[in-house]
Amino acid sequence: MFEFLDAPEEYVSPVVLGIGSVGCKIVDDIFKSNDLEEADIKKIYIHSSLEIINRHTKNQGESILIREHVHFIDEEIEKAIEGSNVVFLVSGLGGETGSQVSPYIAKIAKRLGILCIGLFSFPFSFEGRSKILHSQKAYLSLLEHTDSLVCIENDRFLESNLKNNSLSKTSDLFYDSNNHFRAVIKGMIDLVTRPGLINVDLDDVKTIIRNMGLSTVGYSFQDGEERAELAVRKLLESPALQSHDISKAKGILVNITAGMDMTIEEFEIVGNVIREFANKNATIVMGTVIEPELSDKMSVTIIVTGLPELPIDKTIAKDDFDIVKLSKSITFEPHQASAGLSILSYFNEFLHQKYSGVEAKVSIEQLGHKVLLIVETPSGNVEKIEKSLSEFGLAVIGEKSPNDILESSHHVEKMKMKLEMAAMELKFSNQIIMIYKEENDDYKTRVNSLENQMKSLQQVICQSLTKNQDNIAMQMSSYSQLPQELLSLLRNNMNNEISTESYQNIKNEIEKHVTDDQTAITLKTLAENVFYGVAGNSMYQLITTVLSSLPK
Repeated sequence: MFEFLDAPEEYVSPVVLGIGSVGCKIVDDIFKSNDLEEADIKKIYIHSSLEIINRHTKNQGESILIREHVHFIDEEIEKAIEGSNVVFLVSGLGGETGSQVSPYIAKIAKRLGILCIGLFSFPFSFEGRSKILHSQKAYLSLLEHTDSLVCIENDRFLESNLKNNSLSKTSDLFYDSNNHFRAVIKGMIDLVTRPGLINVDLDDVKTIIRNMGLSTVGYSFQDGEERAELAVRKLLESPALQSHDISKAKGILVNITAGMDMTIEEFEIVGNVIREFANKNATIVMGTVIEPELSDKMSVTIIVTGLPELPIDKTIAKDDFDIVKLSKSITFEPHQASAGLSILSYFNEFLHQKYSGVEAKVSIEQLGHKVLLIVETPSGNVEKIEKSLSEFGLAVIGEKSPNDILESSHHVEKMKMKLEMAAMELKFSNQIIMIYKEENDDYKTRVNSLENQMKSLQQVICQSLTKNQDNIAMQMSSYSQLPQELLSLLRNNMNNEISTESYQNIKNEIEKHVTDDQTAITLKTLAENVFYGVAGNSMYQLITTVLSSLPK
């Protein structure tokens, strides 16, 4: 009969930090399972929006709100992870908070000597070059400060799910990746805290995790007589493992979890399969966890560390294009809001099916029964986005078929599937289509040239970004904390083309007076709020150019 071995004596105090919108959502999802909810694992949600934090927790002890620059929350971060010996950072890379705050927290954890494991997802390719570039920069920074960095490519799971016809709703896109992140957290902690047939201590884990760089994970849950071999074979088919050459890994940590009926023979079966693909010089640590209720069932989790780095250019330069933020809000009847959110969410994928190289970040926000479509894009892509928006509207209302506007048959089928799913939600909300048609008709009348399109987007979609000179002067008066000499120069030149002499005078005044971060932030805010748009746009470019040249 099977007997428990004593559990390891070393106390493990883990903390899991969900960073940004994606990170908070992932942590919330993976902790909804009973086994992690019951485990002694501390979780922290980190975001710049109190509204988003409140979606996941009302407990202030489980959250950190970023009100200002991340440097101002040093003490809160240190307090949150102090006393822990393992920190898991969870986020989606590419967004502002996940990409900027995650490396900063990893640096603090490393300074405190805490074992730091990063669990991150790369954006879908259709989310645009800008978001991908941000994710790559964040990856390079995280590589310096985390001990092991598990990066899951969303595209890989999307391709796998489409191939296996396992997508029925949008949330299914992240089901597998969430399971993999959960497997890492639960698998590592269970190995060093729960008894098993073969026990592992924290030092064993550190051997596999510490200073190992790029890593990945595989997970499978099987039952039946051949559960051991089937589980380990199935996990090798995981998109997360197939993204890397795991034969070059330096370390492999294996967790086998089963009921009281687990045998040494099953342990050897898993070990033999692992050795088939492992590098002969790799360090392999295998342990077991016994969960009595898992009779006839077995899960196998492997964490593969020390993989070759991703082929990312380490000299990635700062983006050199101006980002235009476009927004359009539509107010629905309360019972139509969900349907409106659903249909507008498809615009992002449609845009990148139509223009594979377009650089744009598209997001959807809902506040009550108002839905906001937000597009951030380089100015040169505005024409493509507006045209895509027009065609998308025609496809939604049925005046055009995806075959008419998409070349790839694969994209056509995906679009048809999405429209069919949307139609199911919209069958009781036909009014949304009529509203969208009216909006679309307005767009078509304004699409004459790129200049007119820009003006249309600023006036209609961006809710009149252009400002008359009286408004500019009035808004400038609210920045009295800036040097008066500089404000006078800006005010005197806002109506005219900026001459070389004026340019130099303004540049000199900025370099003379902007000597600290707060003044620089205030001046940048003035440029964005007052001069951004058609009127005064050259002044906006002047200020941002000079600010970017100042010493950091």
